[in-house]
Formats: sequence, structure tokens, C-alpha cells
Amino acid sequence: MPEPMVAVVARVSTPGLPAFQLRKGEEGLSVFDPTAVDPPLTEEEILDAFRPGSAVVYRSATEIALLGLEIVPTEGADTLSDRLRLAHREIRAAATMTRSSYKTAIKELESS
Repeated sequence: MPEPMVAVVARVSTPGLPAFQLRKGEEGLSVFDPTAVDPPLTEEEILDAFRPGSAVVYRSATEIALLGLEIVPTEGADTLSDRLRLAHREIRAAATMTRSSYKTAIKELESS
């Protein structure tokens, strides 16, 4: 059964640094689908798993899709709670995208 369409994803970021930037070797950007678990994740629940001072940035699945990017369910890190692991997703390049066009598309997410 296909995954239901994600409406919004939450990305954890450090204020003052780009929220949507690939690190060397990364295939995708980690995000969370708040509605993937019941009850839905709260911003506080997400932030509790990260270092103090972190912030949450939201983007719609529509914005992401319009840039040719995909939201792919992936298992979150073992250090995350079960709820966060279940809600973990990655923003990835479409199969036909080059790494360069992928980086350009995620930079668009930064300014939206």
C-alpha cells in the first residue's frame, strides 16, 4: 500500500545556518512528517531530541514536489525516539536529477 501524501515536513535547523543544505556524502535531507504518528508530533517533541537552540522549519510537500524533489520514508537514527524514527523522511533528488540540480533545488527551499 503506498504511503499517504505528506502535507508538510519539519526540518530541524540551527539558527543562523542554512536549514536546507546537503553535507558531504548525504543522499537526502532529514525531515519529519508530523502526521505520520498518532497523535501527530509537536514541534516541542521534535526539538526535545536535538541540541538546545535548534529550530524547526516547515515546508509543504507541494513546494518540494514542484522543485522535482521527493519525500522518501527512511528509518531515523537509533538515537531518536520510536515516534521520531517512524516519522522520519528524507528529501531526495528525483531519479533523473544530477547532484548539481539537486543542490540547486534544495537551495530554493531555503528561500521559500
